[in-house]
Amino acid sequence: CGMRHSFFVFILLLASCKHNVKKEMSIYENATGNWFVLYPDDKLLTPAQDKIYATVQDSLTELKCLKLISFSKEGVFNQLDSISIKGKWGAKENESLFISNGGIGFNDFRATFSSYENDVLRLTETVKIKGEKLKFIWHLLRIDKGEANGLFDAGNNKWRQKPIAPQKEEEIKARVSQMLNYYAMYFNLIAEKSSYFMPVRVMLPINLYQHAIGLKDFAKDSKFSTLFYNEEQAMQAYKMLEKAIDEMKYDGAGTKNYTKEYAGMLKAMAKVLQ
Repeated sequence: CGMRHSFFVFILLLASCKHNVKKEMSIYENATGNWFVLYPDDKLLTPAQDKIYATVQDSLTELKCLKLISFSKEGVFNQLDSISIKGKWGAKENESLFISNGGIGFNDFRATFSSYENDVLRLTETVKIKGEKLKFIWHLLRIDKGEANGLFDAGNNKWRQKPIAPQKEEEIKARVSQMLNYYAMYFNLIAEKSSYFMPVRVMLPINLYQHAIGLKDFAKDSKFSTLFYNEEQAMQAYKMLEKAIDEMKYDGAGTKNYTKEYAGMLKAMAKVLQ
């Protein structure tokens, strides 16, 4: 009985040590990795500041929310929607984190470290708006396992790289199919980890409805079109999306989560092209 008691105490001490080691990791060690920006907590705002925040909330959340970002060990910052932009990041005196030239929303980001637990990193940013200093606690979810980890895989992001030469029909089809599968993974992540979604985060020319997906009109200057060699090939890709929507087979019966449905529809569209 005494031996069992000693063993139990040893396990408790071991667990305690592991907890302390994790707690005492530097900001740099805690922040290194891949993240999904969830939302800004506005609980630090005063009632007067809350009124100011209400006037800029949409524009502020659009800058950062639901983005996928990376902090590399080498000090390189990247957001996947702007994969060609390589910013810099670092930590200072184990209290603050900074990002420079990281693209829209992260060109000049400064925040203090609040906490890191349960795979969620909390960073407090101070933003000056209408003469007031507003403090927001950004919640970032670590992505290092499961299907969502594939969102950061270089192979799954090849479609973001604009071709330097005209592509054959099969190559265009493969590019569109990869986009569909990618955003299916993205919507699955949203369904599991977020209470809302932002259509602006999706480069596909789609409209999202209750239990349905539709196509926007073709636009030669859209984000989607810029992913192809020229306007002609972008239109070819658009026609493939039309075909995929018309011919996909998806039964979302029993699915109560819209974003889960969108993920299923996009996967079904990708199968049509494959």
